[in-house]
Amino acid sequence: MKRIHPRSLLATSVLVCLGTPLAADAAEGDWEHTVVVYAMGAAIDGEAQIGDLVVPLDMSMSDIFDALEFGAMAAYRADNGTWSFTVDTTFMGLGGTAATRPGIIKGDLDIDQFTLMGTVGRRVSPHLEALFSLSYFDLSADLEATLLLSPSQDEVTRKASQDASWVDPLIGLQYNVPIGEAWRFNLRGDIGGFGIGSDFTYQVLANFRWQANERFGVVFGYRLIGFDYEDGHDADYERFDLTEQGPLVGMTISF
Repeated sequence: MKRIHPRSLLATSVLVCLGTPLAADAAEGDWEHTVVVYAMGAAIDGEAQIGDLVVPLDMSMSDIFDALEFGAMAAYRADNGTWSFTVDTTFMGLGGTAATRPGIIKGDLDIDQFTLMGTVGRRVSPHLEALFSLSYFDLSADLEATLLLSPSQDEVTRKASQDASWVDPLIGLQYNVPIGEAWRFNLRGDIGGFGIGSDFTYQVLANFRWQANERFGVVFGYRLIGFDYEDGHDADYERFDLTEQGPLVGMTISF
């Protein structure tokens, strides 16, 4: 398979939990609230299928930055030192274009993706938190492929559209540790699906947070999300085996 270069990749998002940094030093029992406003660039690879129409994607690390676009995101988290509660809603517009390969001249994938997630966290050590989440996914996908069935035939363009929605449970861990007086490092990982909604879903988030003062800070990092979902039969069959990833940067407000 020849490489497929993703194109425009991310639109506006509102994110309220997926990897929001832990509250810096909330006294146990006192609730601390953190709002994060940031931008993220996302690229996409994997494979999407509707009926018998398949658009595969293949992306190198350099393609991520070549195709980088930014969208606005916001996040909120409440933490009392033992328990944390977060809710997030995310909207992303993602797309990719396939290069020429045998049987296909060009393939296009466009997805509008809405996600609503709620997470409960329980601290198990000063720097480690266990997480349980429920995540609702809603995808609206448009596939288009220009096919060349044989050298003697004309090009044929085929299109397919499908909506899909499901709910995934996820379990995860989040590690957060101070680095000096003003910096913190946060690493979060989640896995889920388990055949309840998708066959498998996961996310990894790593970020650094610089706290300028008690109220304001800066966060930057990298986020990776993947899911493998399939449903239906024959013409109604749909499968999305996709990975979305990209860098992020933003500002935090604590109160």
